[in-house]
Amino acid sequence: MAGARIPVETRALLWLGPVVGLAVCAWHNQLLQPWTLDDAYISFRYAENFASGNGLVYNLGERVEGYTTFLWVLILGIGNALGADTRVLAKALGALFAAASLALLSQAHRFERAIPREAGAIAAALVGSCGIFSAWAMPGMEVPLVALLLLSAALLYLRDRAEGDAWHGAGVVGALALMARPDSVVVMFALSMHAVRAAWSRRDWRALRPPLLTAAIYGPYFLWRWQYYGWLLPNTFYAKVGSSGAQLERGGAYLVDFLTPAASLWVPLLLLGVFAWTAWQRFSRIGVLLGAVVLHGVYVLSVGGDVMPAFRFFAGVLPILGLMAGVALSLLGRWAWIPVTLGVGFNLWQFEYHPDLRPRIERGVVGLRGEEVGVWLRENVDPDALLATNTAGSVPYFSGLRTIDMLGLNDAHIAHRQMPGMGKGRAGHEKADGAYVLSRSPDYVQMGSARGRDKPAFRSDRELFRQPGFRSAYRVKRYRLPSGATLTLWVKRSLLESGTAP
Repeated sequence: MAGARIPVETRALLWLGPVVGLAVCAWHNQLLQPWTLDDAYISFRYAENFASGNGLVYNLGERVEGYTTFLWVLILGIGNALGADTRVLAKALGALFAAASLALLSQAHRFERAIPREAGAIAAALVGSCGIFSAWAMPGMEVPLVALLLLSAALLYLRDRAEGDAWHGAGVVGALALMARPDSVVVMFALSMHAVRAAWSRRDWRALRPPLLTAAIYGPYFLWRWQYYGWLLPNTFYAKVGSSGAQLERGGAYLVDFLTPAASLWVPLLLLGVFAWTAWQRFSRIGVLLGAVVLHGVYVLSVGGDVMPAFRFFAGVLPILGLMAGVALSLLGRWAWIPVTLGVGFNLWQFEYHPDLRPRIERGVVGLRGEEVGVWLRENVDPDALLATNTAGSVPYFSGLRTIDMLGLNDAHIAHRQMPGMGKGRAGHEKADGAYVLSRSPDYVQMGSARGRDKPAFRSDRELFRQPGFRSAYRVKRYRLPSGATLTLWVKRSLLESGTAP
């Protein structure tokens, strides 16, 4: 389409879309700071241990894969080794990768001629203003990296037609996406099956080069991590995922809840049905993108969803979903600006008032409280002390103490324990083993969340609290923090009697 023939409304969308998406995403993060998710500190701890030459470990000498984002940990570890502050680096890279995802969306038409030029600009506006995507730009997590890699892999796969050099990029980026998060395998599987179908239909096996290159790169890494940690899947998978009907119900509820704040991205897809024949003629070549998103939704449902705010499990595929929404809205021609404007407005409203977006994020102060608690512990307890806690991110990161993660994300024994009723509780908070924790004789036990409690809060606390001998071996002690808040710990009685506990 020649530039002079593009309607003025469409020309405006081409530059306004990315600008609006980037501006709203930046504004959302300005409102949310200094939010850092507690789980981000788990990756930070692994990264800094790696940078210090102690290996990819949570506790020195214990090989447990308590992270699901090798590439993110590796990047942060290298940055820390070069002198960067891990937290600052994580936020800066998150913002950079989020912005790069929106910029790449706006140029999606350059990868596949079936994608209208305005579709990417529409997608950039809708995705950038959607709180499910924007909220993850700067809490220190790997989500923006995953989103960028999955979108890049998808566009490069579409670009490849068994000719030229594009397949090199598709194969390499596909492997990086798998290293960034193992559940990227769902989207990569859909893309690989698309390549297999293309190879079979054309009898041109060069179409298989991208997935084969991905396997060639990822395979050695997978064998290394299997040998290093000893399990086929990350420890976090065993800690969070069961196989019960209750888990499917929880996953279904998570999926249904996601549909409301993501309505600006999936409702436009209804146009593909309204204009079915035209849509099929124009866009059948990129239907694999929609299939990949649907398949990812099935996966999220099957594992029972997630416990974190802002629907983290869907944020990584949101740019692909947004691109399909942009493609659908392009069917409206010069009138597309109307639903785009309404969609951005809807996203702004949802960000402010949806209970899983800004309201919940602003209540999520575990990371901030854990920083104060961790610093206090580092300054006041023996550095060789053993801490048992449910707050496995910020408190261990800032304290530097050897830690028993009582929820099992970073503890292989707890993660692999078979628990009844999996799926009925909060994801990631269902594993426990009170007898095991007591057998390790921690010096300090922190029940509840970052500031501790004197009564059990989680299943892990209740099991430990009921263990014979626990209440005779430990005493509750309360400490005043610099902020004036109270830290409540169960302290080993022998430490109190010897005067070695603060």
